[in-house]
Amino acid sequence: MGLGCRFRRAVVTAIMNLFLFFWSLITLWGILIYLRYRWRKMEEEEQAMYEMVKKIIAVVQDHYKEWERNLERYPYVGIFHVRDSLIPPQSRKKMKRVWERAVDFLASNESRIQTESHRVAGEDMLVWRWTQPSYLSDSEH
Repeated sequence: MGLGCRFRRAVVTAIMNLFLFFWSLITLWGILIYLRYRWRKMEEEEQAMYEMVKKIIAVVQDHYKEWERNLERYPYVGIFHVRDSLIPPQSRKKMKRVWERAVDFLASNESRIQTESHRVAGEDMLVWRWTQPSYLSDSEH
């Protein structure tokens, strides 16, 4: 094998190694950008879930206060009614995951709201009931 052939093989090998190195670097960079994007989206979704939880608590608590003042017929409010009042129809598909996470969070972490099944207008539905008496509520301390 001649010197020119060896030199040419060395150059081709070096170029291929550089190509593989830069291709790997670009791939890793892309993965890093994607992971940062996903983490940011997960944080935004978690924040949106906590905001939704706050809104749900406020709606259920306000409904209970209105029931105490005889402005509402029942001490409970339908879960879908709360969803429909908080999320506009055009956003429901986009907010579905946030809503489901907020409902799950309330079911497992919120002792002031109780989930029950009631027959409303001849149909069984899940409802939320505020269980903390209004004289113990946070807003009146």
